[in-house]
Amino acid sequence: MTRPIPATTAQIGSGEDRLVDVHSPEVPAGIRDRVLQQMQPGDHLWCCPRRGPRRGLLGLGERTVMIECWLLDAQGELINAFWEEA
Repeated sequence: MTRPIPATTAQIGSGEDRLVDVHSPEVPAGIRDRVLQQMQPGDHLWCCPRRGPRRGLLGLGERTVMIECWLLDAQGELINAFWEEA
């Protein structure tokens, strides 16, 4: 098993949620596939990279980057949320 690579400031970015194109390379393929199965015209995707939980014994290990995405309908109501390790 490989050790997780720590998240860098560049990977986390500003930590702000932002509207993204579902076909953008910043959307992980697993999330993209699930979103495209549910997405309807007018829906939109918001994403934000965040630091994942600490790993290892006693939670003292490195953190990885988690991509959080939310699929919203045209009125801004949540359809589904997605998480994947980057």
